[in-house]
Order: sequence, then structure tokens, then C-alpha cells
Amino acid sequence: MEGDEPSSAAPATGPGGEYVPGPGPPAEPLEPEAAELPEAYGTGTLLLTAREPHWLYAHWDLAREEQRRCNALAADQHLILRVYEALPSGPAVPEVHVLPESQHWFVQVPHADTKYMAELGYYRPGGQWVKISISDVAATPPDSLAQEKTVQLATIEPVRGAPPAAEARTPAPGRALAAASGREGVWEEGASLAELMELRQHQLAREMGSQAAAELGLPFPVGGGPGITSPGGAPAQPRRFWFDVNAELVVYGATEPDARVTIGGRPIRLRPDGSFSYRFALPDGSYELVVAAASAHHEWRQAGLRFSRRTEYRGEVGDHPLDVSLKPPSAENVA
Repeated sequence: MEGDEPSSAAPATGPGGEYVPGPGPPAEPLEPEAAELPEAYGTGTLLLTAREPHWLYAHWDLAREEQRRCNALAADQHLILRVYEALPSGPAVPEVHVLPESQHWFVQVPHADTKYMAELGYYRPGGQWVKISISDVAATPPDSLAQEKTVQLATIEPVRGAPPAAEARTPAPGRALAAASGREGVWEEGASLAELMELRQHQLAREMGSQAAAELGLPFPVGGGPGITSPGGAPAQPRRFWFDVNAELVVYGATEPDARVTIGGRPIRLRPDGSFSYRFALPDGSYELVVAAASAHHEWRQAGLRFSRRTEYRGEVGDHPLDVSLKPPSAENVA
């Protein structure tokens, strides 16, 4: 009859009503709000870590307002970074005067494989030092090559055609060595695994000859029979004295964060605080680079840099390995 149909707006009731699906998803999907990480958290922490054997990287977490306040109180109008060996009472690296806007810096240190710590602060107009933060200890890696280590490997050949009875009584390593040395019946006669290994070494030495066996450290029998030898061969000789030297070039500076900086006419990327650095290899020769900066209002500054290197060797001196990505200082090598 008319009007007997249930209304679609009526709520579901009765048995099984709790399993009735709810309202569908919204017509348009919700997009997550874009959020950016803050430039600084203002914890005042000073981080120090090793970048290379003679370079450290320092980063300080100061809010911009706090850093500006410290710059205004400083006699030099900027912060200063102190670096010490191991403890503040140890030998100090020359103080580094950082730029007013910088929040990180690279520091060159004299010694590799050494522990360093850093202190951030400033001088008051009267000369009093004010400490802002101090870092944990950071260790630079060694600048020498790793010592060579010789590894000796042994190969056990598989058994082929051994009698089933011998396979049942002889363990697998003994069967392999006995078959390789041509002495399949030795194990049953009471020979040990070490004796079978020595027999196999003598057999290889006969097949290769005395000179080749000596180069591999195998015992070569005198008179044709096996003797008592050391399976390890001759001890390794100590490494002789060596000396490697090399040099690289680091061009660095800072400007306004929205400026445009070029090296050799090619633009380079600035950090958020306006600082920049670029590394080159520095082989012997003469080089010239032009570093220029242009502001957003079309002002410009330029510096012409000239470099040269001439190395004189006395004795046997090698080239210390450089970063393979480094190229000599020229405009075409600025990526």
C-alpha cells in the first residue's frame, strides 16, 4: 500500500544492526598540511664532528634572535669558536671569528687521529670571555693508509671414485686429503689429518717446482720425502718506512643569502646563512680564479684569486690519496 515503504532516513535497528556500515568517506580527500622544519630549535647545543683527518665541522643551535643579541653584546659584533685538543687545558687551535649570520663552520686542525672539543662564545668590550656552549669530544680519523694484511686460504678438493667402504669409515676431510695426495689407504692405517695435509703440501710443491713453491710459502722437500715444516710458511716482513704528502685548495666566504655567487663565471649554491665553500685539488702549477657576488638589487663585488704550488721532494715521497671528485682550480672544473 502507498506509504508502507520504510523511510531511508530511519536508523537501522534489530538483530545485526551493529554491523550496518556507517556513512561513507567524504567526497574530497583531505590533503595533509605542509609543514616546514624550523631553522633552529634554540637549544644552544654545539655539535662538533670530524669531516676529514684535518678538518672539523661545528654547528650551533641558536635562535636568530638569541644570536643577534649575542652579536650585539660582543666586542667584535660576532661569535668566536675555540677548538682545543682533548680538554680546554690542552693545546688550542687559533680562534675562529665566524660571520654574524653563520650557524656552522669548518675548522682546520693540525693533527689527525686526535680528540678535539670546541667552545662557542664572544668577548665583551672589556675583554671578558663569555661562554655560550661547549661541545662533546670529537676524534679525527688517521691520515695514513691501512696496514696490509695477508690472508692465507686453503682449498680441499672433492673425492672422486673413492671406494664405498673407505667413505663409510673415513671422515670427509680425511677422504679428500687422502685422495688428493694419492694415499687413499693412509687414513685406515692410522694417519692423522695434519699428516695428510702435510703430504698434500709436499705433493703440490713437487708439481710446481722449488721456486714457485717458495713464492707461495709451501714446504719443498729435500731428498724427495716429507719433512717437518711450518704450514704457515715464512713470517711476513715488516713494512718499510714511507711518506706521502698532498695538498688541496678550499675557497670559502659569505654574502647575503639572496645574492648570486660565481666562481670562474659559474654559479655555486649558497647555504641558508649566505656562506659558501668550494674544494679543489692543488697540483703543482699556477692558477687564477675570479670569485664574484651580485645582490638582488644588482650590486656586485669581485675578488681575483691567484694560487701556485711548487713541490720539492727529498727522498722517496709519494702522493697522499685525494678525494677523486676534486679537480684543479679552473673555471671549467666548477660544477
